[in-house]
Amino acid sequence: MELAHILEELAYDLGELPREAIEAAIAKKTQITPYLLQILEDALNRIDEIIEDDNYQGHLYAMYLLAQFREERAYPYLIQLFSFPGEIPHAIAGDVLTEDLSRIFASVCGDHIDPLLSLIENVSINEYVRAACQTGLVILVGCGTCPRTKVIDYFKSLFEGKLERIPSFAWDNLVACCCSLYPEELYPHIRKAFDENLVNTTFISLEDVTSIMAEEKQSCIFHLFQNAELIDDAVSEMEKWLYAKLDIR
Repeated sequence: MELAHILEELAYDLGELPREAIEAAIAKKTQITPYLLQILEDALNRIDEIIEDDNYQGHLYAMYLLAQFREERAYPYLIQLFSFPGEIPHAIAGDVLTEDLSRIFASVCGDHIDPLLSLIENVSINEYVRAACQTGLVILVGCGTCPRTKVIDYFKSLFEGKLERIPSFAWDNLVACCCSLYPEELYPHIRKAFDENLVNTTFISLEDVTSIMAEEKQSCIFHLFQNAELIDDAVSEMEKWLYAKLDIR
């Protein structure tokens, strides 16, 4: 399949997975990567158009493919793309925002986590983007890219002032991320967050946290190492995304 045909197949939602085009894109990784990067760059200047056109999905395929390729040149484009305020990130990414953005970030960032930290600490950023960045850090620990102690220390700094003390999903997810890493060092901070009603207890409760604390630390961390996943198969990832979109699991 020629590059032009691949890109055409990946541009719009035709109601079924363009499996052949995705597989051809993967086979032509070197040739197609510059075009996928250009799609992300163009998306930054076409936000209104992308929001208005429900059928356009070229930027989403580019995200998954470049994540599978571990293409770090995609990272700054993705940071910019998900720095738009309010509900724009959800409008341009849909369920990808809450389901896979953390893994996409972790797949393309290498060991350069500072842009993720900047998004987490920016009060104007969508709360689900901030949460995805937090989870991305946990995934990097599970993949052996970032030391657990480094992320624990960073999460501690969020509790101690880098995250504004206003209830949001960023707080809910922060507690869940701490539990994934085993929360012993951060338990007093977590308890204080619950005392200040910063955490939605229907998402995660203090009892959930204490239940994790009752487990063996090494078992919890081993579970993280076993289950942390980057984007390795764009075909299956996009198939899952498409089926969820069409509500035909």
